Amino acid sequence: MPKARNYRPRIADRELADRLASAGAVLLEGARACGKTETGRHASASEVLLDVDQEAREALAVDPRLILKGETPRLIDEWQLAPVLWNHVRRTVDERRASQQFILTGSPRPPAAPHPPPTRPATPGPGG
Repeated sequence: MPKARNYRPRIADRELADRLASAGAVLLEGARACGKTETGRHASASEVLLDVDQEAREALAVDPRLILKGETPRLIDEWQLAPVLWNHVRRTVDERRASQQFILTGSPRPPAAPHPPPTRPATPGPGG
């Protein structure tokens, strides 16, 4: 997979490389648009982008394991859109018994999910 020429190295690159060297899968989580996908792409050999790849979503409906096929480490971007993948990744890592298999990236909440109402600190009442 060609690497972006204008990629700006990040502090997370070294940590990701270290974690991949010792684990079969690594999960990158963070706020939307903070660079998870580009960081994962920089370290991956193949990718699937679940938020924009209609064929990948169709493959999920047939057999989620199809998404896991490809050169490793394989980036699975926005994995939280298909939570069923979590157990398939775990099982595949166990079966392959190798490090550097998968990089999963995702935001804590899918983009279409409603946001909870903001919370306010409790205001003490009289005498409190």
